[in-house]
Amino acid sequence: MAFLLATLPSGSQAITVSTATLSKAELGDRFLLQISYERYGIHRDFNTSRSRIVAFQRDDAVLRMMDVSDTSAGASPVLLATIPIRHETPLAVAVDLNAAFETVSSEEDRTGEDYYGRIDTHDESGIRLVDRKVLSVSVHGPILVFDQEARTGDGEPIVVHYYLSRYVLAPDFRPFEMKDLRRFGFYETYPQSRSGHSVLYAMKFATDAPIVFALSPAIPERRRAAVRDGVLYWNRAFGRSLVQVVDAPPGVRAPSPDYNVIQWVTSGEFASTSYIQSDPLTGQILHAHVFVLPELMMDGDVEQQNDHLRYIVAHEIGHALGLRHNFAPGKVSTVMGYFKLPQILKIGRDIRTGTRALPFDAAVVQHVYLGAPLDVSMLPAFCTDYQRGCSPFFAKPKESDAMRGGPTADEAR
Repeated sequence: MAFLLATLPSGSQAITVSTATLSKAELGDRFLLQISYERYGIHRDFNTSRSRIVAFQRDDAVLRMMDVSDTSAGASPVLLATIPIRHETPLAVAVDLNAAFETVSSEEDRTGEDYYGRIDTHDESGIRLVDRKVLSVSVHGPILVFDQEARTGDGEPIVVHYYLSRYVLAPDFRPFEMKDLRRFGFYETYPQSRSGHSVLYAMKFATDAPIVFALSPAIPERRRAAVRDGVLYWNRAFGRSLVQVVDAPPGVRAPSPDYNVIQWVTSGEFASTSYIQSDPLTGQILHAHVFVLPELMMDGDVEQQNDHLRYIVAHEIGHALGLRHNFAPGKVSTVMGYFKLPQILKIGRDIRTGTRALPFDAAVVQHVYLGAPLDVSMLPAFCTDYQRGCSPFFAKPKESDAMRGGPTADEAR
């Protein structure tokens, strides 16, 4: 696909590294803009920003990037960025992306009705970017990747990753509408108006091809088998070999436009966590970013540490597949909860020995992903973040504490 180029055609006037070239013939199309960012100051974290469907409008020496994600009747496009045109040919315009992106939306790409409700409130808050500097402009297949270094308005270092590609609706992807959070939970798209009511779709991968996770080269050899086991646990939940694991090429790290990377991080970087980016209209997951912090593993022999790691990875891959936490008390039915260390080690041991997937995990992913019937009378209990009555988040524990084998949901109440 040639609509996005890193440089102008051969023989054109020299341009700076901050420019990217857009074909004039395709500027009338819709595009998908996805953003993730890494902060390295006091608020050291990785996050994603709300994905947008965008269109370009030419206005003399600039392109206006308009948010056209809201497809409801009477909705007006919203200006996201004003992009200076630095040079043009009869076929293309070279635009300055660094000058265009001055803020990053604080709205996370993944959301849920317990976060913002079932009506889109259009939160306009953002992170201001100052002292902006281009790190790279590159093309990865159909995706233009722009990496930018800056400081926040508070002076913290930040690296922002922008993915821009033509928006193509996957013809075989079937969105799954989330009605409520009473029996199970997935991360969701932001609310959309459909036939006079608000609709939220589950964030999930397409199933017409394998869901592939790539192991970072930074994962130590003695840990790689445990990480693979944690990922492949979900094949037992699906009841089929839908998830695959490969080795990422040298130099590849999360976030990556080419791979769903499981990144090994060290103390002082990010916590064990995962983030997903999806089609904002359908919920189809397009990118997954998984971070594993080895300091969370218990002290003890290597086998126990690796069993602990199997649980951590299975839990984070569950989030990467779209699943929400489940903190319901009672018999353990999912890897998506927080547990005491003995239970964590039992889950990891069961994953290592090939025991059947836990019943909540199997029932829910087969229903949402594969369309299997759901017998709610047999479904284990469910309660997720911020739902009153069972969530440890009302006690505000750190996820890292829970991953170490911190308080159970019962104890945190």
